[in-house]
Amino acid sequence: MRLLGLGWAGGNAAAVREAAGQLASTQRPDGGWGQLDSLSSDAYATGQALYALHLAGRLSKETLEKGARFLLDTQLADGTWHVRSRAYPIQTKYFETGFPHGRDQWISAAGTSWAVIGLSLAVR
Repeated sequence: MRLLGLGWAGGNAAAVREAAGQLASTQRPDGGWGQLDSLSSDAYATGQALYALHLAGRLSKETLEKGARFLLDTQLADGTWHVRSRAYPIQTKYFETGFPHGRDQWISAAGTSWAVIGLSLAVR
């Protein structure tokens, strides 16, 4: 989000370069990114990272290929990605939208959207 914010706000080039370098360096061996260092790589964080690096003009071919491979390898048969919610469960019921993944459907819908955005960058 820091890199996206710098890009959207027209941050100075040095700050954008530094943030992009920091983000790119946290790509994991599986090709993805996690929302937190303590969490596994997921579609939400990976798609968002690919887009942020692209927006900053710092998305290398290798980084994109590794990220796209992670997304393709983790996409489910129905075309979605399951992203686990980190929200503290204070509500006992949730609003059913029809998107798969039950209680995780809201974050999974957003994660699927980010994954598609990230993958779209790999289309030639």
